[in-house]
Amino acid sequence: MKNNLGFTLIEVIIAMAVSLVIIGGAYKVFNSQQRQTVIQANVSDVQQTLRVVMDYVARDIRMAGYDPKISGHFGVTDVRFHNLNDSVNASGNSFIGFSWDRNGDGTLDADETIEYSLVDNVNITPGVPDLYLRKPNVSANRNVIGTNIVAFGLAYALDTNGDGNLEQNGSGGIAWYVDAGNDGSWDILTVNSGAGTSSTASTAISVNYKDIRSVHIWMLAQSQAPDPKYTDNNTYVVGPHVVQPNNNFRHRMLERTVLCRNMGLNL
Repeated sequence: MKNNLGFTLIEVIIAMAVSLVIIGGAYKVFNSQQRQTVIQANVSDVQQTLRVVMDYVARDIRMAGYDPKISGHFGVTDVRFHNLNDSVNASGNSFIGFSWDRNGDGTLDADETIEYSLVDNVNITPGVPDLYLRKPNVSANRNVIGTNIVAFGLAYALDTNGDGNLEQNGSGGIAWYVDAGNDGSWDILTVNSGAGTSSTASTAISVNYKDIRSVHIWMLAQSQAPDPKYTDNNTYVVGPHVVQPNNNFRHRMLERTVLCRNMGLNL
């Protein structure tokens, strides 16, 4: 006769327990892979944004002072710090305004002066700064260059005596300057990324925009979406600015040095 007794309760419980372990393991692997995919997508998005924005800004700054007619009308026009509402403030963010002769006619036209600055526009990414371009002689309106650029740093290398050489710091390297107090005097910038510090020291050098020969650019961007299981407690030194996000977004920073070949440097 056939055995119709079936499975015992213990056998069913064991089978269920094994199945639950297998299903739980599979879900854990799937969940982990899905989270890693989201993380990689966020990081990739940040890095791509930084590369595109940096290329755009560096390209324009490289053209600062372009003046084929040697008219003397073109160059850097403003490096004072500005607030996120675009007002001049020594406690604000890095800012640069400059002009170049786009059409080569030797005349400073309205659309040949541009500015780059951080602005918090509530219509774009509320509560998060974005990098904007503006042509102040054309319109007060700004064009968004990059969203979620949370910090923008600038510093300047100078040739104050016109000998074709950049000024050096005490260690024999290039000295980088900012007008830290918006007071018309250059301050030497010292950046120590390892220690998470940035400091300035006053000099007796008056700000003369025609002395600028090179610009160092720092940009810090954050991901579009937060990661609830991650907290960024890092300290980022974005040139003259020190940023400690302490939030759930992922951040990436990019630096670049731009030689302003039209500003008098002998290369």
